Amino acid sequence: MDTEYLNQLAEQLKADKNPACRRAINRILADTTKKVEAGEYATPMEAEAAFRRLVEETKSCQKSKAAEAH
Repeated sequence: MDTEYLNQLAEQLKADKNPACRRAINRILADTTKKVEAGEYATPMEAEAAFRRLVEETKSCQKSKAAEAH
């Protein structure tokens, strides 16, 4: 399965994020790409959903409470 769509998604998700979050996205991308290549996801949509979920759950990518108040 081609993983170019994950690279594009990662670039979109990294926009306007802090450096720690961008590094985390790169790590998640590498891990998800390996899983796709190993056949752990049945469809590209399943891989994309898992990728998005992992990024959202990553502490460095979550908006702080102070930022949400503004």
